[in-house]
Parts: sequence; structure tokens; C-alpha cells
Amino acid sequence: MIKEVTAVGKDILDAKENARVALGAGELDDVQFEIVDSGSKGIFGIIGVRPAKVRAFIELPDTHEKRHRSDRPKKENKGGENKRNEKRESQQKQKAKKPVEKKAESPKSAPKSEVIPEAELKMERRFVEEGEDMSFDFVKTVIADIGLNAEAELYACEDGTRRITIVGDDASALIGHHGDTLDALQYLANLASARKNSKGERDKSRVTLDIEGYRKKREETLRALARRMAQKALRNKRSVMLEPMSAYERRIIHSEIQGIEGVSTNSIGSDNNRKIVIFLTDKKPKELFEDNEAEEVKAEETQEA
Repeated sequence: MIKEVTAVGKDILDAKENARVALGAGELDDVQFEIVDSGSKGIFGIIGVRPAKVRAFIELPDTHEKRHRSDRPKKENKGGENKRNEKRESQQKQKAKKPVEKKAESPKSAPKSEVIPEAELKMERRFVEEGEDMSFDFVKTVIADIGLNAEAELYACEDGTRRITIVGDDASALIGHHGDTLDALQYLANLASARKNSKGERDKSRVTLDIEGYRKKREETLRALARRMAQKALRNKRSVMLEPMSAYERRIIHSEIQGIEGVSTNSIGSDNNRKIVIFLTDKKPKELFEDNEAEEVKAEETQEA
């Protein structure tokens, strides 16, 4: 049995993650993706913005089981007992005819990938010639064309990803509000990997950009936020909703909450408005959040900040 969904996101990686959530699939599940639309960041992120769209497929085991029942003659009972038997047999026939469909796991039960803390992530410096790494060449070209006093360095990470760090006096100009500019540049760097390098190969490993240790500082802030909001949920005995975040930042929140007993997380929303809900594991939230309650909690978080 093949299950298919179509999902959108701010980039291909985000759209794929949304598709996995919709399918109830974990990182280790064999999910096939078809890129429908690569999307567009538009001009300055305002004009011509178009979300990325992917179609995802996963093969589920067939749960339709053949039920063999012996045809037993009806007992000729008298009065009410005969009517009860006929009603029972009628219900059983209707139930047998109704197909049994396997329900996909809910998003909150799907395994969430653990993010290695920046302080513990092992990286090894790589020195490549021009044309060997298209993402690295793209970032260096952007820095040169803008005229920034900065330079890029390439690293190989233990989790199989690549890291491009930008250092220099003008490097911080590429961070933006909460890393918006950095995330946009990272998105384009990942797109550059689709181009063949000088060896005729495409590097399929994910690229992460960092500027002057921003990722580490932002991660520490997010993990502290996750712990604080988890304690708030436990203290007030109700769900807490966080502000919209990128897929990378949501994974950090998911990873941190996994180590806290009594609470769990789920991502809701779509596109650039996707956010995390922290809820009690022994109290399933009704529709995850009531609209008026969400606005109330968001107002409280703004006051606390």
C-alpha cells in the first residue's frame, strides 16, 4: 500500500520535513520524494516569494486481513433472544465488510532527529580547489561580489554534513534578524550543490552556514527557551506554543525536549508560520490548541520576554 502526500515549505528541506510529518514517518523510514516546485525567495524576501513543494511516497504494510468465519446455521430462538442474535450477526457482517486501514502515526509520535550540540560537534577543516565544492564557491562569490571584508572556511562534520563558516570584520552583516539573512544564504548554498562540480559530481550532503559562532549562541538560546517553556507547561498543566521557527531551529527544540520527562513536542502550521507546541505527555491537547488559548499564551510569552 503506497501512501502519498504533497507538502510545502520555505525550502526543499523544510518541505521534505513537513512531508515526513504528514506521513508520520521518522528519519530512518524509506520515504521517496519528488520535487514539484523548488520555490523562490523572491526579491528581498517580499516580491515573488513562492514556497517549495514536494510530493512524498511511503510504502505501508497491507493491514487488510482476511477473516474466515464458518457459516453457522441460525438458531431458531424464540422471542427477544432470536432478535438479539440476528442483530449481532448483522453487525458482524457490516464490520467484516468494512476495510481496515492502517492509520499513519501522529506527528507527535514520530521519532524526531536528535541534533548534536554545537559545542560537541566535531569538525575537520577541508581545503578544496575552486570548482570542487559548488556551495563553497557560491558563498565565496557572494562575499567577493558584495565587497565584504570577510572570508569563508569549509569543514566536514561528523554527522555527515558540511559547514561553511564566515569570519571577518564585515561577516556579521550577513546574519540578519534572528539569522534570516544567514538562513537565506544557506538555502541558496544548498541549491548550489545541485550543480555538478569539476569532477562531474553533485554533493548531496547538507550545508550549514555559520558566522562568527552565531549558530552556537542561537542554539544555546533555543535550548534554554525549550527548558523554560517546558517548565512552564508542567507548572501550568497546559500546552505552550512557541513562535514560528525554521526547520533547523525546530529540530533543536525537539531534541532538547526529548530529555525532559512529562512533556513532548509537535510542529503545527505551514510554510513560514510553522511553530512548535509543547504539551504534557499524559494530557493530549484538544486539537493541539484552542485559538483563543493560543493567543493568550502567546501574549504571556511576549510579556515574559
